[in-house]
Amino acid sequence: MPPATILRFDTKLLWMLLLLVVAGHAAANSAASDDPQDGTVAVAAKHTGGYVLLSPLGSTEAQIIDRQGTTIHSWQKERRSGSAVYLLDDGSLLRTGSSGPRGAFGFQGGGSGGLIEKVSWQGEVTWKLDWASEQHLQHHDIEPLPNGNLLLISWERKTEEECLAVGRHQALLPQRQLWVDAIVEVKPTGNDGAEVVWRWSPWDHLVQDIDPEKPNYGRASEHPEKIDINYVSFSSRELGQPDWMHTNSVAYNAQLDQIILSIHGFDEVWVIDHSTQGEENPGILWRWGNPEAYGKGNAADRTLFKQHDAHWIEPGLPGQGNIMIFNNGQGRRGSYSTVLELEPPLKSNGSYRRTGDGSFESATTAWKYENPGTFFSSNISGADRLPGGNTLICSGATGEVFEVTPEGKIVWEYGVQSDGPRGGAIFRAPWISPDHPGLRPTDPAKKKPAGGTSL
Repeated sequence: MPPATILRFDTKLLWMLLLLVVAGHAAANSAASDDPQDGTVAVAAKHTGGYVLLSPLGSTEAQIIDRQGTTIHSWQKERRSGSAVYLLDDGSLLRTGSSGPRGAFGFQGGGSGGLIEKVSWQGEVTWKLDWASEQHLQHHDIEPLPNGNLLLISWERKTEEECLAVGRHQALLPQRQLWVDAIVEVKPTGNDGAEVVWRWSPWDHLVQDIDPEKPNYGRASEHPEKIDINYVSFSSRELGQPDWMHTNSVAYNAQLDQIILSIHGFDEVWVIDHSTQGEENPGILWRWGNPEAYGKGNAADRTLFKQHDAHWIEPGLPGQGNIMIFNNGQGRRGSYSTVLELEPPLKSNGSYRRTGDGSFESATTAWKYENPGTFFSSNISGADRLPGGNTLICSGATGEVFEVTPEGKIVWEYGVQSDGPRGGAIFRAPWISPDHPGLRPTDPAKKKPAGGTSL
């Protein structure tokens, strides 16, 4: 059953709606759901249209809804949803899921998954990958690549001995282990399994300043391209836990052949190179959000607060090439969220500008949306730039999806409801274009335009 939709109207729009109702409900009927089982559904006149892909956490269902709240297609599965879901061009759903009970194989962090599946439009699992063992577990996000491969985030367990050998302080190992987030590119093979074709790990790019007799000795402030093995965020809920980085998103830029990561535990986003790996990889190409993480500031200099969904705005969309981030605001004074569009300090050769002291140059804020006091999602969440310049925002913890204009006016809002153990909470809510090739020709989406008018 589709969840109810909630909409905010300004006074003028409300009076117009009342006049239409008196005139015979014609316009209202054309904008409402054909089957509003969960209550009255209404839409504003100038949202972008299109569809939204939803997969509530804890639910076993993923669904595409139109702008009236009608489910036009859904997929069921046996196990609870993981985090990320994508509609592929062939009409398949690429989704993450749980490989077993939470805490399986000893990984108990938020966002745990372990299972990746490709499911046809008709609901048949055509490929799956079980990325779960005592040594590694897929979590949070995945990213389909243009070549048919995909990127995944993988916890990799490091023992106490391994951590001490590279300079981790004993006091920072209360559970005698550390989970390090590797980024792995896999090439699907057959119907079950994959081949690893590329890999990046912070373990290859460490720096430490506590023991000159151990590897990677140096100052983090002099090597911002490296990761301080002893950095911890004292505001992180993972403090004292093995989940050191808690990377929660991965996205790819084909034009630059670069990857951007959202590092929750560091309150930073990192850009890394995809064209090289291992010792040839230069490490972090650019980082932003918390200069304290590499010894270039203090807590007052932090601009990101447990952020999610860092990605480049796609070519052809307003702001193309800029970086969009959902800055959750967890731990920020006032506890409010902000959606940021950033212009990175990118040079023409694909590298990033640095300041005179070697620090990475900061980004420029090109646009932001915030509403302190009313808009706050403590975790998960994301945002998509839409054609015409509007932005679709997913307030994941509260289960609200809404569209705003460049001026910040809300023109559409949808409240997700679910019977799952986490209610309507959702990791992200990807926008689906009416022209998406994955929408099947027999589907109602190809026969009925979305409500509203494209901007």
